[in-house]
Amino acid sequence: MKLTFLSSLRLVMFIMISYIYYSSVANLTMAQLVYVFIAGVGFILNHILMASTRRRIYYPLALDFILITGFVIVYPASSLYLILFGVNAVTLFLFTENRRILWGFTVAFFIIWTASMYYIYLVTGEFSLIENLINFSLILFEAVVGRLIYKLFHARAKIEAQYGELQDTHTALTAAHEQLHHYSKQVEELTLIRERNRISGEIHDTVGHKMTALLVQLQVAKEVMDSRPDMSKQKMELCEDLARETLQEIRLSVRTLKDHDQPQSFVTTVRKLLEDYQMMTGLTASFMVKGDVTRIPISIQLDLTRVIQESITNAVRHGQAKECSVVLEVFESKIQITIQDDGKGTSDINPGFGLKHMRDRIHEHGGTTVFESTKEGFRVKATVPLIEMKWQMGGS
Repeated sequence: MKLTFLSSLRLVMFIMISYIYYSSVANLTMAQLVYVFIAGVGFILNHILMASTRRRIYYPLALDFILITGFVIVYPASSLYLILFGVNAVTLFLFTENRRILWGFTVAFFIIWTASMYYIYLVTGEFSLIENLINFSLILFEAVVGRLIYKLFHARAKIEAQYGELQDTHTALTAAHEQLHHYSKQVEELTLIRERNRISGEIHDTVGHKMTALLVQLQVAKEVMDSRPDMSKQKMELCEDLARETLQEIRLSVRTLKDHDQPQSFVTTVRKLLEDYQMMTGLTASFMVKGDVTRIPISIQLDLTRVIQESITNAVRHGQAKECSVVLEVFESKIQITIQDDGKGTSDINPGFGLKHMRDRIHEHGGTTVFESTKEGFRVKATVPLIEMKWQMGGS
């Protein structure tokens, strides 16, 4: 569009000035008439050549130089040829990027201009410095305008190209984001399925074990009901405790499964867990968080929740704890959680099913667990490293 419009405008200017040359002379000679016709046809052919060559636009510009110089020879009394050179200068600086070509045409113009002024002075005996300087200023102005328009078009083309690249990059990033979101969703779903299966296994192991013990105790109570009623009463009380503990574990496990089906924040999940224990057992609990919890991956959040659940369950069941504190600290490279209760503790820590299960959960993430019995009660401390990834571009 740029070439077509500006080249057409350029052709119109050449034809109009050629006509001015034709109409400016009262007694037109045959040579002048023929040359105006030849110049007009030449300008039209150059316009067609310029539209077809595109990249090598300096060929038709050189032919225009020759035709313009012909007007100096045929019409020595007129200085309109400088206007034609000005139009050519606009075209040259608008479409040409090669500095060697620009300097070549500039030097050629000064040579032709000097020779033309000398030729006009020889033929007419007249020389107007002011008129030539004014016309030269016009040529210089047109050259600058042509160069500015060239830079404007060039900058616009560059912006359009960069905008296209930006759009492509945006599209690629959008697709990558959607794919990453899809992968993240899959990982989360797989993590939840794994946790659901694990909870189901725990229900089968713990609840099944307690139900088996409950049946055994009921059978014993039934057999000694007539002969030893006191022992039968003790067994019935033990069965009542077993049934209550089993119901409590079933409720907590169902609550955990329900929370997985309705995802919520990690802090909200832990707070809800502690509130449920407070309602069911009367345990007073506190929960403190230090650091950015959002840096904890989903899979680690689930395991930390189960560690807290198992720890306070043991605190109530085995330590008869009344109070418990949970402190979660998120550092740059690790997560640390400490569960401290005021239970009776034990002098000989022999990890059973619950403690071993906690340790296995933490070890799956490359972490460590420490079980301590202190004067204040029993303490569980778990540390999980955060995976850090680093990319470096350039340098050694």
